[in-house]
Amino acid sequence: MTPGVMHQMPPTGGSYTSCCLTLPADLPDTDLFTRDPARVTCTLRQTAELPVDTDRGESPFGWTDPR
Repeated sequence: MTPGVMHQMPPTGGSYTSCCLTLPADLPDTDLFTRDPARVTCTLRQTAELPVDTDRGESPFGWTDPR
């Protein structure tokens, strides 16, 4: 049996892998887990890498939040 993909373990108290947001039980039996991000070989990313506030507070209706 050849080893599969190396996934990052879910955070403490979490249920989903940090690398691909998948439940460990849903991954193939040949896949492995690590806590070291440098060893992760999973390339599937289901999370956005962008900051949440990409429009600098401007609404889709044209007004701006006066922070």
